[in-house]
Amino acid sequence: MEPKIFVGVDISKLTMDLAILTPNQPIRSLKIDNTEDSVRKCLKTLKEEYRFKTHEIVFCAENMGMYCDFLIRSLKNIRVCLESPLQIKRSLGITRGKSDKLDAVRIAEYAKKHYSELKFWEPPRECIQRLQRLEALRKRLVKIRPMLTNGDKIRSQFLRTDERKAFDKLFQKSLSALNEDLEALRLEMESIIAGDERLNSLVLIITSVPCIGKVIATQIIIHTNEFKNINSAKKFASYCGVAPFDWTSGTSLKGRSKVSHIANKEIKASLHLAAMGCLRQKGSELCNYYLRKQKEGKNNMAIINAVRNKLIHRIFACVNNNSIYKPI
Repeated sequence: MEPKIFVGVDISKLTMDLAILTPNQPIRSLKIDNTEDSVRKCLKTLKEEYRFKTHEIVFCAENMGMYCDFLIRSLKNIRVCLESPLQIKRSLGITRGKSDKLDAVRIAEYAKKHYSELKFWEPPRECIQRLQRLEALRKRLVKIRPMLTNGDKIRSQFLRTDERKAFDKLFQKSLSALNEDLEALRLEMESIIAGDERLNSLVLIITSVPCIGKVIATQIIIHTNEFKNINSAKKFASYCGVAPFDWTSGTSLKGRSKVSHIANKEIKASLHLAAMGCLRQKGSELCNYYLRKQKEGKNNMAIINAVRNKLIHRIFACVNNNSIYKPI
């Protein structure tokens, strides 16, 4: 049964704009602080005014990462949908004007119109949330490291030896501290995985696939929520921007199949490194596949993309069968 009340929430760092959509009443707009206390007070006020039961109200908001935390924590036992901002934007058609208040109204109308298709928020386990935060920090530190080391070859070519050594000495402490922090992060993440039977089992299964390491395994577990949110290889290939899609229309447009740019580029990059690792293993099944397709005249990147796709299918086949990868 469809709920009586739909609440659209436009979330920013400091505030939330709410639009309350009820039958036979004008849309009501509210603005509150983005704090747990403010959300609870607002919910209490709404209960007193509308006297609804838990199953009679639905909250819908754009998924804004950590900005949504206070909303989610405050709405226990109430259905909340965290929808992709792009999904909402493209569903609206042609629009004019934009404001936080108007966006909240549009989100509420989206929730009502697409209620049967909404996927309600189910929080990941605490260990997954901790891994997610640590992985985000690890990525930031990894991005910083090249800023310190880039230019080593140029300096060795154009600077005198004594000048280059003096220059390198100035940032060695920072580089050493950065490497120590990355090592500490790695150990902390491995400790979380080792302390959870389910995570430990998943990592063992995923890393049994050739050229798939613990970093990629952890990323896959985080982004699939332990394979609960994405449980098929085709869906994950699409999510990563690896699955090719047709590009044709009528009789005039007959383009070649191509991957979508709406994808998680970070996991795609990690899978690309894994695929290149497979191609360096001479005599391996995927390396032989690559060489065979090259002889057939296939596009080089199309072959590498096919290798990435094969790795995804192997990972999901092993996880779904709960078994270690065994070469044929």
